[in-house]
Amino acid sequence: MLKWITATAGLCMLSVRLTAQAPCTVPANFFPADTIMVCAAANYTLQAPAVTGMNLTWSSGQNTNAINIPFSGIYWLDISDGNCTVRDSVTVLFNSFLLAPVTDDQLLCKRGPAGPLQVPGQNLLWYTAPTGGTGSAIAPVPVTTDTGRTEYWVSQTILGCESPRSMLTVKVIDKPFFELGNAFIIPCNTEGIVLQVIPAEQTIYNWSNGTHESSMLAGQRGKYWLYAENQCGNHSDTVVAVECHDKCVQTPTGFTPNRDGKNDQFKAACFCPVPEYYLTIYNRNGEQLFETRSPSAGWDGYFMGKAQPVGAYVYITRYYDFVLKRFMDEKGTFVLLR
Repeated sequence: MLKWITATAGLCMLSVRLTAQAPCTVPANFFPADTIMVCAAANYTLQAPAVTGMNLTWSSGQNTNAINIPFSGIYWLDISDGNCTVRDSVTVLFNSFLLAPVTDDQLLCKRGPAGPLQVPGQNLLWYTAPTGGTGSAIAPVPVTTDTGRTEYWVSQTILGCESPRSMLTVKVIDKPFFELGNAFIIPCNTEGIVLQVIPAEQTIYNWSNGTHESSMLAGQRGKYWLYAENQCGNHSDTVVAVECHDKCVQTPTGFTPNRDGKNDQFKAACFCPVPEYYLTIYNRNGEQLFETRSPSAGWDGYFMGKAQPVGAYVYITRYYDFVLKRFMDEKGTFVLLR
């Protein structure tokens, strides 16, 4: 429809013909979503909407009703009906760009608490193998009744496409335990004996000499200990070493029972386990002053509540020697000094 408008300005008259603009018949949106995820790792066909008598121009320059999409990217389409042109764009992603969930291995304690496994992601599916099987949306709960290692597999689904599976390993460990064994002899003319335990995962070791390995060299007589700790608990053990020329029990030649806290008792020094022990002390008159069956017990220089005089005394001892593997009988004298 044509319309005329007449306007007068002074002595001049101006006539203008107006043309009515036809409405735009192009749809506002061509694609069903802003992002299309292609689950199969193959080419994808992007289809234009069904329009009649309109001109199509793709971002690739083609003018067809559909184009082949070989790789991920942003694609757009212009549609013109002669009166207007509308553009719509879409992002196409192939699932090869879909990242698998990021997992962290877990360390649990034997017979300790355990909850459902947690992994960040969308629409997770859990599996028992890297391929095949049916996924479960319910996260598994690890069993901690015994030590061991279990592998779980998990994927995520985004925009209808399932990602590759990621592995999550759960290890169940126990608190450390070991035994250093019985007292031992360091053979003559050797550097020593190697003390060793089977190393456990995630466990820190600390030997009496300061080393943190699973073994250490015991090169001389004495006590050796090992302390081990992990997130489930700790354990320690001690062992005694003697040298080949040592006797398990050594008897002093004197003592000073003056109650100064130094050498106040006459007693044996033991360098290895002494399963059987007997000590008797006599004065010069043959009178028995003290006896014990414990190697840790000693005589304090008193008899019947009375301090005994300075001088020489006789001792008789019998014990089982760990080094020589036989009973030892000894008799000798020692001096009481004040």
